Amino acid sequence: MNNIKYLLLLLILPILFLFNFTLKSYALASSNSIIIKIESKYKKVRSISAYFYQKEIIPGYSQNMSFKGNFYYRYPGNMAWVYTYPIHKRQVLKNSNLYIINSRIKKVTVVNVDKEKGGFPPNIVAVIGSLTRYFKVIGVKTNAGAGVIEVRLKPLRLQRAKEIYIDFAIDSLKITSLQILTHQKGQNILFHYTGVQFNTPIGNNIFDVNFPPGYRIMKEN
Repeated sequence: MNNIKYLLLLLILPILFLFNFTLKSYALASSNSIIIKIESKYKKVRSISAYFYQKEIIPGYSQNMSFKGNFYYRYPGNMAWVYTYPIHKRQVLKNSNLYIINSRIKKVTVVNVDKEKGGFPPNIVAVIGSLTRYFKVIGVKTNAGAGVIEVRLKPLRLQRAKEIYIDFAIDSLKITSLQILTHQKGQNILFHYTGVQFNTPIGNNIFDVNFPPGYRIMKEN
């Protein structure tokens, strides 16, 4: 009887191993196919506009920080965040400089981010168009109920982000959310996007970094 059990085990184990290997291979091929599709989509994007809700969980603070506003991108790498709640300000990323503009007190803080990639390298569309150049893809999940594809990423080199999660709409591949987990324990930055539009005209004034003489320009490196 024991000999029969042993023979059956010898027969079944290779089948189970092959089945498990086939499932993993299929999952990997499916994940690669999704990433290729996302990269191909974003290589053709020339502009993005969207509403965003931003939430930051910072260890040691009793209240989380929340913001609302509009996000704009225009090829080849101009980006702007126009905050409307709880403060009104504009941030523009242009030519590797981040301009933090407070028109109320006429002050502009200029930060060079050429080498500081933060949670995401400066040209977000170029990055998504070449995800595997900047990140290791450590997970791809499709949630049909929520209508999204979740991509889990780990930066290939040390930067502010420890891990990044991006949700893409299944049908259009437009970003619905972006979550950044930093190396600071417990720090979590979350963006939700709605009303996302691709390849629509965006006015030059959104990315304007020419300021009147009365503005104080402060540079930080």
